[in-house]
Amino acid sequence: MNPYPTEAAWIAALQANDPLAYEALVETFAEPIYRLAYRMVHDPADAEDILQETFLQAYLHIGDFRGQAGLKTWLYRIATRQALALLRRRQRKIDAATTSLESATDDKPAWEERLADEHTPSPERWALAHETEDCVRQAIEGLSPPLRAALVLHFFEGLPLPQVAAALDISHSAAKVRVHRARRALQQALQPCVGEPASAPAAPPTPQEVKP
Repeated sequence: MNPYPTEAAWIAALQANDPLAYEALVETFAEPIYRLAYRMVHDPADAEDILQETFLQAYLHIGDFRGQAGLKTWLYRIATRQALALLRRRQRKIDAATTSLESATDDKPAWEERLADEHTPSPERWALAHETEDCVRQAIEGLSPPLRAALVLHFFEGLPLPQVAAALDISHSAAKVRVHRARRALQQALQPCVGEPASAPAAPPTPQEVKP
């Protein structure tokens, strides 16, 4: 339970190295940070590592925090950077193991060259109504890491575009472009999978207990 009446008081306690403040930080944000990490990397162990590293980096750098964004957005920025770094490491391993993927990635789909149509039916609603969990997961994994991050933050985590921009450290307009492109890409990826309505994708695994 968070004992601090305002976020400013909470930040001050964190910067004063109050162990109760850090305990409250972990208790409050462990679940959403783990959920974000899992949806980015789709691996429980890697998501747990990102979770731990996020709180370690927060502990080490809380003194530099100036409150330009809220604590949640700041933590999401740290976690997203960790997840993107992990995805880049994965890609380097794939590139080192084989060059056969290069030709497949050279032909970028047309959706990357245009914004999504505002009148297009919501791909998320489409997914929840018609897709299996595996189909949705594979469609999200098919997005480039920057587009995946924007989609997860905006749709799954419910951040408005200004907070998505802050979490990704990009402009508001760039965040809007990424979200639109991700939505269009997701819709196109799901088209072959449309079938009978299915239940919503299952929630990611529960994170293990995180100790300050």
